[in-house]
Amino acid sequence: MATGTGVLVIVAGGNIGLIADNDETRNTTVLRPATINEIKKIVLGNDRADSILVREGSIKGVSIRVDFTEIKTEGLTKITEAEDKDSAQVIPELWSELSRKINLNYEKYEGFVVLHGLDTMAYTASALSFMLRYLSFPVVLTGSQKPLNYARTDAVQNIITAIHFAGARSIGISPTIPEVSVYSYDTLFRGNRVSMVNASSYRAFDSPNYPPLSSIGEHIEIQNDLLKKQISDKRVFLRTKVNAKVVILDIFPGIDARILNNLNVGEASVDGVILRTYGMGTAPTSPTLLNALSNLTNSGIVVLNVTQARSGRISHGQDPVSLRLFEQGVISGVDMTTEAAFAKLVIELSENSDKEKVKDLLQIAICGEQSQSIFNIHYSSDETRDEEEEGNYRALLSPQYDITEKNLLSAEKILHIQLRILGVEPVNIGNLTKVARAIDFGAYLVDKQQTDESTICSLKKDVLRWSPTGRQTINVAYDITHSKIHLLSPETILRIDTNEPIKWKRLTIAIFSDYDG
Repeated sequence: MATGTGVLVIVAGGNIGLIADNDETRNTTVLRPATINEIKKIVLGNDRADSILVREGSIKGVSIRVDFTEIKTEGLTKITEAEDKDSAQVIPELWSELSRKINLNYEKYEGFVVLHGLDTMAYTASALSFMLRYLSFPVVLTGSQKPLNYARTDAVQNIITAIHFAGARSIGISPTIPEVSVYSYDTLFRGNRVSMVNASSYRAFDSPNYPPLSSIGEHIEIQNDLLKKQISDKRVFLRTKVNAKVVILDIFPGIDARILNNLNVGEASVDGVILRTYGMGTAPTSPTLLNALSNLTNSGIVVLNVTQARSGRISHGQDPVSLRLFEQGVISGVDMTTEAAFAKLVIELSENSDKEKVKDLLQIAICGEQSQSIFNIHYSSDETRDEEEEGNYRALLSPQYDITEKNLLSAEKILHIQLRILGVEPVNIGNLTKVARAIDFGAYLVDKQQTDESTICSLKKDVLRWSPTGRQTINVAYDITHSKIHLLSPETILRIDTNEPIKWKRLTIAIFSDYDG
């Protein structure tokens, strides 16, 4: 827990760190990076000042210490011009430098303010939330549309209000907000929930899938019920690796599968892809595009699906199009913003070499970046085989491995459970393309002892159908929430019964929980 007092303001870049000067020789105005003393003079009133008087609780006010420091992005060896401080220059290494500096100083201060450019602020705020786990102090990012010394700048008010939130403990603002947040104009947002929605307005940010943490007017109104619960017995868990190569790819009408294929070629090959799909997670399902996606995931590239829509979440898998993507190994980003998904994927891939574990970790909330978590029970690709009884085919399946982070899963938080069987086709394909096929299907939870009377819970009975003019594989997803109590028991395994042999690419039980980190 942060035990110091005062606030450290870290200057990372953007208009909020620029000064406008008159160049009389060229009869023009030029922008340049402000010095620390110039920032102090504008914000604190004097370049030798080391505190600010805050009258939030009373006219008498509270004096709070404010220190300033700069941070430079690795790769920019010399920062002398305004364009060098533009947030378009931000690279993931800046996230590492910021997280290290905050972690190094967390015992000296009660909170931190990061002055950052607007364009990439949502990426940095998201990344810091994942890199600085178990925060017990505020980290507030803010920026501005106009430079510091413009007459109508929004910079000064944003910095001062951000200092209020960072120094809440000393100022007397209750409660403090022990997480990474973004302050914009008159609103404080959770940092991994924001997106820039207006390129020129002072209200540049919004949080499409999560309400603001606080609104600021004459008084500061904090929404206590929206704040992360502080874990008092844990110190900051620092993560700094950002070496994974991740790209963001928008789906668009007529997208060529070769674009995806080129993501897995030689030195240009990537580790992960953020796939921004239509609406609730749909994309074209032409054979060439699906094959390209399958090739990516089979080669170990993690493909994470988020929506292009401004709000809402990816489908749970009730529609056939999203199931086609899941069949190829694409995973759900639930309702994460693109910025949060990108930062999370970069960090998880950089920290973990086990790609299958990364896929599961991405679907579990870390620090409030998504409204739900998906805990997956995976079974191997397999088929039903002939039993002694004629016309009866069966598969007995145990999970491939334990649910990732299963200690976070509790029965009372379970919202929905779905059995997904993807890429299903008859083993004896025969004349599948000539006539319709129908195969009886049953799924059950059974006792590990596998006795004749071992059925504990019937999950689903259905008839699987293939059309003579349809695709070779089908995908099904069944609601099996009723099995919750039995499913979580270590004494049960999954049994699949059919009257003809079938095989499948992927079989997963997805447990949807309102766990949000």
